[in-house]
Amino acid sequence: MSVQPAGVEHVTVTEPEPGIAVVELARGKVNALNTQMYTEIATVFDGLSENPGVRVVVLTGRGRIFCAGNDLANFRTMDGDNGDIEMRTVRRAIFSVLDCRLPVVGAINGPALGSGFGLTSVCDLVVASERATFGLPEMNVGVLGGGRFTARMLPQQAMRRMFFTAEAVDAQTLRTWGAPIEVAAHDDFLAIAMARARSIAAKSRHAIVLAKQSLNGCEDLDLKRGYELEQTFTVRLSEHPDSKKAVEARIAEMSKGKKP
Repeated sequence: MSVQPAGVEHVTVTEPEPGIAVVELARGKVNALNTQMYTEIATVFDGLSENPGVRVVVLTGRGRIFCAGNDLANFRTMDGDNGDIEMRTVRRAIFSVLDCRLPVVGAINGPALGSGFGLTSVCDLVVASERATFGLPEMNVGVLGGGRFTARMLPQQAMRRMFFTAEAVDAQTLRTWGAPIEVAAHDDFLAIAMARARSIAAKSRHAIVLAKQSLNGCEDLDLKRGYELEQTFTVRLSEHPDSKKAVEARIAEMSKGKKP
């Protein structure tokens, strides 16, 4: 089922199964990001956050490439006068994925470069095709950016190697360096991503939303403050009927002798 927002041209949205929205980057042959597409990404993810029928989002790309990064035409015209405005548009798009109220499963079908790697890094979990590659080509095209996002997935020296060399690496190498991604055969990666999404979508939407807020909120806190914040969300969830149903269902399972 299509849930395409009005006026969105380069990002397609479908709901192939109840509770699961699939967002596909779809611009040209390489899904390069321009100002319009950044704006559309933010529109799509902001809308999905408020869609009561959706519980999880799968983000992927059309064709052979997940996202080749920024359309270089944007950089040709960027200067001190318009650059800050453009960067705000970029941030809004990437943060709309990070701050989406629902978990986002990255299904990385091919190269994810520059801002494409940034979008990957803000997903909640990632399943990558064996054909996927990841890179930070910014320094080769006269710009900067991407290091902070990459450091969300990799140790500092691995990130800095990618940043300074601007050389892409394959998915298996990225995982070897410490990225918490799942690498699958190209014919299987999307099915695996959908299976992960299905597991999430089976849970209470209310619990999912609170869990995402809790994890985002405590990510940059120290242990004590982070756990304290998590506990406030536990209390909030415990007041909801879905919480009581889950507790009773688990007690019923245990009473029947099922393993914990």
